[in-house]
Amino acid sequence: MGVFNKSEFLDLVYGAALEPALWTSVMERYADAIGGQRGWLSLLNLSDGRGGGYLARIDPAEMDRYMAYFAGINPLNRVDDPARFVKDYVPRILTDEDWMAKDELTSSEYYNDFLKPQGIHSCVMVRLACRGGGTATINITRPAEHGQFSGADLELANSLHPHLIRAFDLGQRMAMDRALTSGFAVVFDESAHGLFLVDGQGRLRRMNRAGETLAAQRKGLTLSGGRLIALESGAGRALAALIGRAAAAEPDTRAGGSMALAVTEGALPLSVTVAPVRLPDAGLLGGGPMVIVCVTDTEAGMRLPEHRLRDLFGLTPAEARLALALFEGASLAEAAETLQISRFTAQNHLARIFEKTGANRQAILIKLMMRAVGLDLEPAPPG
Repeated sequence: MGVFNKSEFLDLVYGAALEPALWTSVMERYADAIGGQRGWLSLLNLSDGRGGGYLARIDPAEMDRYMAYFAGINPLNRVDDPARFVKDYVPRILTDEDWMAKDELTSSEYYNDFLKPQGIHSCVMVRLACRGGGTATINITRPAEHGQFSGADLELANSLHPHLIRAFDLGQRMAMDRALTSGFAVVFDESAHGLFLVDGQGRLRRMNRAGETLAAQRKGLTLSGGRLIALESGAGRALAALIGRAAAAEPDTRAGGSMALAVTEGALPLSVTVAPVRLPDAGLLGGGPMVIVCVTDTEAGMRLPEHRLRDLFGLTPAEARLALALFEGASLAEAAETLQISRFTAQNHLARIFEKTGANRQAILIKLMMRAVGLDLEPAPPG
């Protein structure tokens, strides 16, 4: 093992923020510096201890064995956090002996059938992050013949710890930014609805132009302290509850919902739909559950392009123009007059429209068209 060069190591650490695969090299250098041998940047689900990550000098087949069986019997996963008096997760450095007595660990099936055959006796766990139901931790191990990690080893590990945390966090943020500038962003930004991308606490990550307008007008909702909130307290609690449910850590309980948001007396309410979303390439921990809040100003109106009707339902230009006139509130007679066609021709067009769309009356047709423009105001079924 050569002399540890801190400057070169930190260059490598912050390089991993740009290229996650470099975390393998980071762990190798880190392990060598503190007297360790192997490394695992574990990215694990808090609910079951399973997940993945990056390996340094560890056979991937061993990690397959871990996920298949040993994650479920790992005694370190079944004891209280040593920081038991601290309510929130703390990114600190711990050893296996901080979690349990060494003789208790070495008497376990986990130690004797999984750790010992790999030459693993002691472990330093370097916490990096906890978000979205997942944790990121660098685990550095050493064999029995090297003894426990010394005070000097842990002192050096702790001196480098803040840089590891910052680099990991920076990488997460950059990955999220990349995800938000992908094809997702094109659809998001061009929507005529007010769209807000938020986390489970309503903290804003992105909004489109229509969303900016709604928030600036304080039309039922606004931004306060970087969070999306409803102006009326009762509505605020309901919106927060919908966002919280859509961002639930457990996938089985994560669900969307809808609500009407009052604006001013005599005005139609805003239609609010909340839905969970997972962004592609959103970082090693996936960025945590994110939520789309879609807000439609029902008084502003939403125009459905003629070409979209033709593409969706195979309508002719004449049929599409009649359908649009009905969608915008005209009666069949009024639409015929506006389009300068006879009542008989309008009825014939309508019959063809019904045939092509599968609708059997005008109310059903309008409902189909509302869904096409994204203006379906029916409440979501209870989740």
